[in-house]
Amino acid sequence: MPKRPAPPLLSILLICLILALVLYRYLHRSSPQISCGQHCGTERWQIKTVSDPESRKIDWSPRSSSISDLLKLEAPKVLDDSRTEAETRVYSVQAILMGWKAETGTHGDRDYHVVLADPSDPQQTLIAEVPSSDCTGACSSSHVEQFLETRQELVNHLPAPQAHFRRLNPSWLVRVQGVGFFDIYHNQIGVAENCLELHPVLHIEFLRELGPETVLPHKIEPPAEHHCGRFERSYSSEEE
Repeated sequence: MPKRPAPPLLSILLICLILALVLYRYLHRSSPQISCGQHCGTERWQIKTVSDPESRKIDWSPRSSSISDLLKLEAPKVLDDSRTEAETRVYSVQAILMGWKAETGTHGDRDYHVVLADPSDPQQTLIAEVPSSDCTGACSSSHVEQFLETRQELVNHLPAPQAHFRRLNPSWLVRVQGVGFFDIYHNQIGVAENCLELHPVLHIEFLRELGPETVLPHKIEPPAEHHCGRFERSYSSEEE
């Protein structure tokens, strides 16, 4: 029986190229490589900056809600490097902007930290965060332009942020759109009892300044008790 001719070299190279491409796409899907920016944060950082693989699950159509309704969402008992259902949605809320700060301290992640209150009950607050484009994850996110525009909008309307929290006087009525995000509890200023945040914020609209007839709490106190999840790093995740 005659010997079968060896496969042409071109066919072998083509097969190798296809296998290499498949392997490359698999590795980059499971652990995206970040090649810009500086290290700013670690815990659930890719989720905070919508640079994680599961960000493709997000419904980017803003869903009208209120802070009081968002505070009713149940936080997962364990938080890891995957998204919960509430973290696959963009929420739009009308809120009182109580104050803000730039997280530029020793352990800061450079976010603009904004505290929002429910207009119908200003005792109910949650945190909204706007990432810095100088950071890994944020700089490579497809929504980095929205981060930049939102930060500029805040700077245009408010006194310059400081490293410590600054109450606003007068405060503002705003409309904010942001992705739902469950944080861990560490006694943050303005933290919701379920630790839900709008993180990252994608858009903010300043509606009007509020007059003295709007009665606001003298202090922004942490909740008497919280129902926040604890963080557990996924085995396959990598620290940025």
